[in-house]
Amino acid sequence: MSDKEKAEACEKILERIRREILPLIDKAINDDTVYFENPHLIQCWSKKNCTHAKCSLLGKEAVRCWQTAGTYCGGLAQGNFVDKHRNCTQCDVFIEACPTLVEELGEYLNNLFYLLRMQKGLAKNNAERIEYLNRELLSSLANLDNKNREIQELVITDKLTGLYNRHYLLSVLEDELFRCERKDYIFSLLMLDIDDFKSINDIYGHLSGDSILSELGIMIKEVLRKYDRCFRYGGEEFVIVLPETDMTIAWMIAERLRKQFSQKNFMLRRSETDSPESVSRTVSIGYTTYQAGMTINQLLEVVDEALYTAKSGGKNQVVRSNEF
Repeated sequence: MSDKEKAEACEKILERIRREILPLIDKAINDDTVYFENPHLIQCWSKKNCTHAKCSLLGKEAVRCWQTAGTYCGGLAQGNFVDKHRNCTQCDVFIEACPTLVEELGEYLNNLFYLLRMQKGLAKNNAERIEYLNRELLSSLANLDNKNREIQELVITDKLTGLYNRHYLLSVLEDELFRCERKDYIFSLLMLDIDDFKSINDIYGHLSGDSILSELGIMIKEVLRKYDRCFRYGGEEFVIVLPETDMTIAWMIAERLRKQFSQKNFMLRRSETDSPESVSRTVSIGYTTYQAGMTINQLLEVVDEALYTAKSGGKNQVVRSNEF
């Protein structure tokens, strides 16, 4: 071949590269389906007279065996594209598919596209997996937060009445005293006790007594404002914290509780065989308003003294503390 013929052949190759190869690179940026179309591809199983039944390409139209995992070249199982690429590009099946530099460049470009798209798909799958795991994590954290709140609620709640317990009362009173120290803030405290409650347990049994305590808890919730808080202080005694409440409002709330409870009738049985009897009880209530300098213990002692006065003075009444 003369120099002129060689130059003409090179020019043809370059022209094909410009026409067939370079445009693919630009198209592939936005199109994952772009491939160099090679008319010289041959089927490896046909070329090598392969009959290995486990080969993933046996009898199929697919021709780029170097991009297909699970083939059995030479009777040996082949791995994925990355593992087998080097050997496959030296195979006569690949070589015969690339009679000129254009086809060879095209196939190498196809391999590059394939690898990049495989990595892109893997990255997408990983991103979706991470997003899924993030959603699962957020959901788990939300569930954990809800469970923690439920547990916290159980810790501070009296199981029988559904009101807060005595332990939580001390924490609430600490907060109330702290508010009083920081600004012009007042709050009042009620302490109430069911009159002659022991006789209920003695005559009708402790289950009947528990039912009355439970009913009182429900009634208190209905009477109080949404920001008031009530606690089962012990036995049949209850303490109610009334934020932003002076003596007058405290007395009105206490009176409402006293009247409503005294008007309620409970149907109780002395035994399983006895007919139910209508039974009512009353409550005695002591109340006070926080005064500057008081400690929690002093506040509880003052309201307890008011309750004692109500009990010893005839019961079924509301008595204000003398400490104000």
